[in-house]
Amino acid sequence: MSLPHILLGLIAEPMSGYAIKQEFDTKLGHFWFAELSQLYPALKKLEADGLAESTAGPSSKGPPKKLYRRTDAGREELLRWLASEPGVLPIRHPYLAQVFFLGASKNPASTLAFFRELKQRLVATVQRLNAVEAGWASEDPRYPDELPEDEFYVQMTLTAGLAVHTAYCAWCDDCIARIQRRFSLA
Repeated sequence: MSLPHILLGLIAEPMSGYAIKQEFDTKLGHFWFAELSQLYPALKKLEADGLAESTAGPSSKGPPKKLYRRTDAGREELLRWLASEPGVLPIRHPYLAQVFFLGASKNPASTLAFFRELKQRLVATVQRLNAVEAGWASEDPRYPDELPEDEFYVQMTLTAGLAVHTAYCAWCDDCIARIQRRFSLA
C-alpha cells in the first residue's frame, strides 16, 4: 500500500494532482513510478477514508484546480506507516523477465544487442541521477550530510537509485562479456 502513503507524505501542504505528478517525476522517479491516472483514484480514496481533503485553488487557465492536503488522520497514518517494518516487496523489472526468456530467441547477436541497449538506457538513468545530485549539491552548501532532516533522507533515496542502477550497468557489462565469450562475438 505504498502509493497512498507516498501521497500522504507529499501532501503536507496543498498540492494539485499535476504538481504531485511533477514531484513523482523529479524527486521520486528513481524508485517509484506513478501515472497521473493512478494518482487521482488514490487521492479520491484518501479523501473518502478521511486521510486527505481537497479545496479549490486558483488556476491560471480554466476552472479552479483541486488542491489536496493530508488531514490530521492522514498524518497519523503516515507516521504509523513510517514506524512499520520496511516494505520489501518482490521487484518487477520487465527487462529481467525478457532476459529470463532470451534463450528462446536462439539468436546470440540479438541478445548481445539487447544487453547493449539496456546498458545505454541504464547509463542514461545514472547520468540523469548524477545531474540531479549535482544540482542539489550546487543549490545547498550543506549537501549532503548537513541538509535539513527531511531533505537528508530524500538524498539517501537518490544515492540508493545511483547504487542500484550503477550495479545493473556493471551486470550488463558482465553479461555482454559472457555472451561475447560464449558465442565468439565482438
